Amino acid sequence: MKRRTLLGGAILLVMAGRGSAQEKKDARMDTPDPVPLDNELEKYPRCVVCNMDRRKFHYARHLLHYADGHVQGTCSVHCVGECMLRERRRGFQAIYAPDFAAVSDPKPLIEVSSATYLIGSDLRGVMTPVSKVSFASREAALQARLTYGGEIGSFATAISASMEEVATGLVRRYGNDLERLRRKKLETQG
Repeated sequence: MKRRTLLGGAILLVMAGRGSAQEKKDARMDTPDPVPLDNELEKYPRCVVCNMDRRKFHYARHLLHYADGHVQGTCSVHCVGECMLRERRRGFQAIYAPDFAAVSDPKPLIEVSSATYLIGSDLRGVMTPVSKVSFASREAALQARLTYGGEIGSFATAISASMEEVATGLVRRYGNDLERLRRKKLETQG
């Protein structure tokens, strides 16, 4: 009986140690960052919404800097919309997007209030079937539009398009769930 108690205690200690290590990691990730753009891909390598690799999708990544100094990285404008919805009470200091026209990899980040978005072009979208690509200059966006098509818009237009896609998907999911439940009910009755 004592061996079981000792073994159980040892297991609990090991699990408690893992838990506290996870808490330390979470606390480190939730500290204010006064310089969010410095080494941002190393500090925020994965999207906080979908866990995608932000380095791989550097050309679509975004960075949210909240009013309280905390920072979150996302892989796309779609995930930014989700973060903004979830964290809307925190307030925003700045939101950054990549300059798709830049030739360097990773693409440099710019503030979204000054960005121009090319929406619905033939360029590949990240987390969306409708691409939303940011440019530092309107001229670069217009030039890309000549090649890839799409519409010129602002960050607000890109977020609105993303939220519309989310709403459409949710309504479709609800309809599919209702249909599945209806069929299941018919199968059990018949």
